[in-house]
Amino acid sequence: MKATGDVTVVGAGPVGLLLATELALQGVRTTVLERLTTQADTIKAQMISGRTYQMLAMRGFGPAIDAASEAEAAGLAWRPTGATGHFAGLFKLDGLPLVMLTQQALERVLEARALELGVAIHRGVEVTSLDLGTDYVVGCDGGRSTVRKLAGFDFPGTDPTLTGYQAIVDLDGDLPRGWHQTPTGVYASGPLKGRIMTLEYDGPPTTREATRETLEASLRRVSGHDVRITAVHTATVWTDNTRQATTYRQGNVLLAGDAAHIHSPFGGQGLNLGLQDALNLGWKLATGDSSLIDTYTTERHPVAEHVLHNTMAQVALTRPDPHSRELYSLFRDLLDLPQVRDRVTAMVQGTDIRYDTGSEHPLAGTFVPGLDLSDGKGTSIALDGAEATVRPDGYISRITT
Repeated sequence: MKATGDVTVVGAGPVGLLLATELALQGVRTTVLERLTTQADTIKAQMISGRTYQMLAMRGFGPAIDAASEAEAAGLAWRPTGATGHFAGLFKLDGLPLVMLTQQALERVLEARALELGVAIHRGVEVTSLDLGTDYVVGCDGGRSTVRKLAGFDFPGTDPTLTGYQAIVDLDGDLPRGWHQTPTGVYASGPLKGRIMTLEYDGPPTTREATRETLEASLRRVSGHDVRITAVHTATVWTDNTRQATTYRQGNVLLAGDAAHIHSPFGGQGLNLGLQDALNLGWKLATGDSSLIDTYTTERHPVAEHVLHNTMAQVALTRPDPHSRELYSLFRDLLDLPQVRDRVTAMVQGTDIRYDTGSEHPLAGTFVPGLDLSDGKGTSIALDGAEATVRPDGYISRITT
């Protein structure tokens, strides 16, 4: 088995930074290129799932994530209690606890570790062509990935149908906290102070600019409340176009995170999906074993496909037309059934992932929480009277009795 050469990671978001640390742990010389000169302050993901936290904790990130989450707790208008996630705004899931943490805070934690491991991070560098040679390039550069376009990956899927806004604002007027459906759409308030979200099902955005006026008009239309936005601190426009690369590898070019798959942010699954892409790919790419690297697509493509399907279903459930409202009511009642709730929780949190290892043992291909794999290496553990071989990403590859 021959170790890989240098790797260039395009994109210094959380997926690119985590992948860079994974490669550096394996002794691979890694360079990260980022188009932006400084960290983007646009509002993005605000939590990581319990399974993602477990996976990051096995690499030793737990204390830093806990500290960052606690530091940001003062910015919460309220703490979600009870349910550990939602499906189409139905806060009935009951699984691993979520960790409230903004994407920017997570990026700072990951970047500090990457720099500590010797990763070279270059900001203000825009990739305009690919000259591969024998080295690898991994596109972690988001849904509009330049790497994906330059390499010619197919990216089929569905077109956008809705307009969503998310922002941190100063608000004059009372707005009920939480997630609310109305005859004209969906709106949410919190848990971050000043955080609002609106969703209107009247077609895709006509512009990517979210002004104070457009935000206020949307919020008033959807909520029906007489509120005024007096200041906008950060805002973004989003939609539900849903696409996935047919393969995550073409020669020496690979994709991870949003570069490989995009979908609506329902259920908060996108960031977690991308981080787990990085943990699956890093140790495989470091080996330089082409057949092993190919299993990255084999294992991760179906996982993302399931996320795309369930986010499309959530969009359908939340539409304000009468037929969708009845479907929503039915699904709300179904989530009160433990078997249904458990199934949907596992799907959204990714705790139902089981990779095909060729073994019929019920634990083969499943994740083992609580292990210390901070060195980026795998291990062997005793499990139910057998010996289990655990991969560097925490999943069992083989069980022998």
